[in-house]
Amino acid sequence: MPNIEINKKDFEHLLGRKFSQKDLENVFEFTKVGIEKVENDKITLEIKDSNRLDLLSIEGVVREVKGIIKKEIGLKDYKIEKSNFVVKVDHKVKAVRPFTVCAVIKDLKFTEHFIEQMIQLQEKLCEGFGKKRRDVALGIYDFDKIKWPITYTTFKPDALGFIPLGFEEKLTLRQILERHEKGQIYGGLLHGAKEYPIFIDKEQNVLSMPPIINSEYSGKVTNETKNVFIEVSGFDMKKISYALNIVVAAFADRGGKIFQVNVRNLKSILIPNFYSRVKKVTLEEINALLGLGLSDKDVIYCLKKARYGVKQKGNEFIVDIPFYREDVLHKVDIIEDIAIAHGFKNIEPVELKIPTTGTLLNETNKQEKLSSLLIGLEFQEVLTLNLSKKSDLFEMMNLPISEIVEIKNPVSENQNCIRNWLMPSLLNFLSQNTTKIMPQKIFEIGKSFEVDNLESNKTKEKTKVAFAISEARANFTQIKQVLDYLADLLGVKYSLKQLNHGSFISGRCAEIIILEKDIKGRNAERVLGIIGEVNPKVLSNWKIKMPVAAMELDFDLIKEF
Repeated sequence: MPNIEINKKDFEHLLGRKFSQKDLENVFEFTKVGIEKVENDKITLEIKDSNRLDLLSIEGVVREVKGIIKKEIGLKDYKIEKSNFVVKVDHKVKAVRPFTVCAVIKDLKFTEHFIEQMIQLQEKLCEGFGKKRRDVALGIYDFDKIKWPITYTTFKPDALGFIPLGFEEKLTLRQILERHEKGQIYGGLLHGAKEYPIFIDKEQNVLSMPPIINSEYSGKVTNETKNVFIEVSGFDMKKISYALNIVVAAFADRGGKIFQVNVRNLKSILIPNFYSRVKKVTLEEINALLGLGLSDKDVIYCLKKARYGVKQKGNEFIVDIPFYREDVLHKVDIIEDIAIAHGFKNIEPVELKIPTTGTLLNETNKQEKLSSLLIGLEFQEVLTLNLSKKSDLFEMMNLPISEIVEIKNPVSENQNCIRNWLMPSLLNFLSQNTTKIMPQKIFEIGKSFEVDNLESNKTKEKTKVAFAISEARANFTQIKQVLDYLADLLGVKYSLKQLNHGSFISGRCAEIIILEKDIKGRNAERVLGIIGEVNPKVLSNWKIKMPVAAMELDFDLIKEF
């Protein structure tokens, strides 16, 4: 969960009262904020819900606490003034960073603590929510140094230069990417772009090159700054608008006056726009979910403490959701906030009464019995991840690429899909233990996943068991002895059918066939699994020095154990 740092004196100043350590702990019990560490006046807070972007600065935390201590309850009203400030969006930015939203905040009184919180909020939004500035890049500027209107456009790498923040010399856009610290860190976001995005004012003063760096001229906020211009750029209007609203609300909570900006693209849009959403929930739904006996008055009070707007119509509560609470997706989220505002300590625990006796699933019992038998055969059980790397499943296994279940937005290239068989996982394990004592006999009982368009989620999940023996004498006969042992134990008759498979040596690989009754009572062949000696090319890919004999069975086809 994200952490933020706040100054205790600044916190008390914004709330207009003193807080002891105990007071803070008591107040935060009614929020999704916890105290991580206290050092003199510096307090580190843990935000217990990573979706609560509004709590990523002291202003958002104070807004929440004001409701808890009843200093300010209900939906806060933010006034937005009209203006003639215009940002022109050139069609050229469509090719590199297509959207921007903007706002102007006036009459601010910057302090050291305010500036620290501004920088912290900017970094938290851009690095986390904005995926290291890829989706959200945010710039804050000294409004009084800007000559309106502003243009959001692009320039070729060597066609324009400015003094970047923290520098004293003028650099071209290309030089900024090469020589400035931020250019070196975030320059990859503009990789392949023929022109770079630029905010520039009427007198050709550069404000910034998003998502890289502001200019030294206007992109620096100090204690002398009174008014600011804020811009957010990215690829998704909804996402950058949300980030802008979070920052604007924080600045307004510091006493700033909000002014709209006319962003002119294909059409004019007045921004910011503080929209609120409405959801309905009934008293019966609230009490049924929480197990409480709250009254209408209790619910209204709790909702207002949680900074919602609320009206009652019949048996329904019509709840106005603040614009800075995009995390509220369902009425359950509202009910959770009612519980928090009511206080978990005020909810009396009730002993759970379940009219059943817990027991293991039959499948789990089967797996445990099989595991015990294999351990008795001197096999070692391994547990590997269901997530895998596509090249591990195909290229490393000497197989052509086929359709598998892939991860749309993988966190790592090493985990970009879900495995469709267990064998690559075992070979990966052996590849990391090539210097250990031989022989190595391992097995795994785990899940595999196949694409199946007949399933509602287009995916079919199977339980499989895979075995591998690695030593100088590992061969087909050795692994087949394990199969014979299991077949004899289960009373299963099987046959082998020669199979050409890229992962195994030609002529030393077979399908394992068993007979089963079909729905009409006729004998039907089913493929129980595959057995063979692993192809030397596959062993070379995995850098495994010893021969490997392996087998993989469909555990779901094993009826009894």
